[in-house]
Amino acid sequence: MKQSSKLPLAGCLTTDREKQKSSPLVFVGLPDDSKSAYRKGTAKAPPLIRSAYDGDCHNSTTETGVDLFGRVADLGDLPSEDSWEKTAQSYREFAAELFESSKIPFFAGGDHAVTVPIVDALAVLNEPVHFVQIDAHPDLYPEFDGDRYSNACVAARILEMEHIVSVTQIGIRTLNPLQQEIADQYRDRLEIHYARELMSELPRLQDIPEDAAIYLSLDIDGLDPAYAPGVSYPEPGGLTTRQVLNFLQNGHWKLIGMDVVEVNSELDVNNLTAILAGKIFHEAMGYASKQIKY
Repeated sequence: MKQSSKLPLAGCLTTDREKQKSSPLVFVGLPDDSKSAYRKGTAKAPPLIRSAYDGDCHNSTTETGVDLFGRVADLGDLPSEDSWEKTAQSYREFAAELFESSKIPFFAGGDHAVTVPIVDALAVLNEPVHFVQIDAHPDLYPEFDGDRYSNACVAARILEMEHIVSVTQIGIRTLNPLQQEIADQYRDRLEIHYARELMSELPRLQDIPEDAAIYLSLDIDGLDPAYAPGVSYPEPGGLTTRQVLNFLQNGHWKLIGMDVVEVNSELDVNNLTAILAGKIFHEAMGYASKQIKY
């Protein structure tokens, strides 16, 4: 497996060669924002999230009691290429290798467009996958400013993939008529939970079988700007940190991979959004660790 930038052992993350080969939990940065439809800056997020996560690992135990010290292999950042097509191919091939090796990868973006080649790579598993998206925006544009691979089109592209049997969106608070047309087209495979309906706990996804494979994509703007100020597309009225953490900790599904995207350091306040992303990764990795037989 090709390696990128190396980082020292710090808390939960390790670049130990043997653990990079053997650890089922891996962390990868995807520093690309070339498909951002509006503000750039998310390409700078992976090292900041990494640093914030290691800081959180001064206490390497999750809220649910899972000790992750040195158990997450940091594979560094995958660099962007000179075109989106080449970048997407690089991401897709790298992710496919991870999935074929039975790794559970955690990807730090980057803008939300980086999710598409990762989810495309899940086809190598030859099993149905349920895609769960926490987001303020449905990302259902068929194309945006003439670009089918804009970060505004993520869910539209994923719904076209045959191995994705359902898409569940949580926290949505914008849906215009054009995107509603796409939602109606895929009504048999798409379920939308609007933020206005979620006053307490997030949906438990009871319609998804307990042994079903789930890939979780968390656009950080799914949370309210009070908790995640460093985003390119802030949308008030969002989810709380506690709602999201409880959702991660109390799942009943098989998590096969995850990303956190759209952290924009250029708009952040005291690094709060990067710290939040690190915390979300920490608890999600703790959940995934419980699936693994060591």
